[in-house]
Amino acid sequence: MASSNIIVELSTLIHENTLKVNEHLTSNGLPTPSFDITQPARLTLPPHIQSLQEAIVDASDELRALMLGPIGYISHQPHNAWTSLQAIQRFKIAHSFPPTETSTFSAVARACSLTESDTRRILRHAMTYYIFREPSPGIVAHTAISKALVDLPPFESFVGFVGDEVCPAGTRMVDAMVKWPGSEEPNHTGFQLAEGTDLRLFDIIVKDPKRRQQAAECFAFAHSGSEYSIRHLLENFEWGVAAEGLLVDVGGGAGTAAIEIARYLSKIKCVVQDLPEVVAGAVVPEDLQLGERLRFMAHDFFQDQPLRGADIYHLRWILHDWSDKYALKILQRLIPALKSGAKILVSDICLSPPCVLTPYQERSARTQDMVMKQVQNAKERDAEEWATLFKQADPRFKLEDIKKPAGSLNAIICAVWTGENTG
Repeated sequence: MASSNIIVELSTLIHENTLKVNEHLTSNGLPTPSFDITQPARLTLPPHIQSLQEAIVDASDELRALMLGPIGYISHQPHNAWTSLQAIQRFKIAHSFPPTETSTFSAVARACSLTESDTRRILRHAMTYYIFREPSPGIVAHTAISKALVDLPPFESFVGFVGDEVCPAGTRMVDAMVKWPGSEEPNHTGFQLAEGTDLRLFDIIVKDPKRRQQAAECFAFAHSGSEYSIRHLLENFEWGVAAEGLLVDVGGGAGTAAIEIARYLSKIKCVVQDLPEVVAGAVVPEDLQLGERLRFMAHDFFQDQPLRGADIYHLRWILHDWSDKYALKILQRLIPALKSGAKILVSDICLSPPCVLTPYQERSARTQDMVMKQVQNAKERDAEEWATLFKQADPRFKLEDIKKPAGSLNAIICAVWTGENTG
């Protein structure tokens, strides 16, 4: 907002939009936001109210930065917020007493095998972020935020994964850039320096049942929000004749996306490809068994694509896991199987151009981009980078469209193979 009265404009926007949100909540008998334990962890609201919420948070974020000033804003960055949160998750502090009851620092310490001093320091720090509260000296009570760790185990796993895997890698990212300047290798990251290993993050996690389970639950939670819903793809991609053709879900895991696609398009056939250990335990739902509507196939996407002549090759949350060096290889390994007109359908973030979104609106995707750098030397890409990636993979790839449906974090990125039949 270019105005000499920007702080007044921001405060007015916050006030007016808050009144509108409050009116919707009260008129529909919904709870107004609070830290009380009766507050739901998630409240599903119509899109126009969600937009008002986002505008309030956006303006509040900018107003806070302006009011703190340059030095205050930097010095108030919550770099230690995850430290206390990690301790709460690791030591199961939120589970040490029921959300409807209170406890004491000493009782929590005994339940979690901690010293009372450490417990007090951890919790009082967390309380400054509204995680737990101290209604009277020495008494500990839950808030809606700490209660969510009890009620939603996948959310607790999300906290654990970020604290255990991502944060340590983040603290060493710059060191990794110094040690391996310009590297695109997935094992030249802050994670390797923090862990003291040459192995990639997921190579280590897969060998540790506890870390593997935490990662799986973390990703399940992270992708459970409406912004990640497969419905955005189903309802906004122009399927055309491919709706009655063959779709190959490359790196499709347990088939979560392919199952939804097959149920949405009654005549399409889907093949889910992933590593042997992933597809070994995969199960085809009963309603998709007739006519082989869905099947699984062991395949490494760094090897030549064995399924030739499919209408669509779908890569959901695949290419953003890899630097350009390896993303190019993944695309090039598809070429021997492609027929003329085959589509490469990518479901990934497409970063917005500069100066389009507010800093707050852009922060989530940019944060995701940083995480990919920290743990995998991978990246999120903007429209120009997606176009360049396909062109470098092979000039016969034509980037047809990039569409970002309203409410979706992922974009629908579609490229067409314009060469002759290779499959």
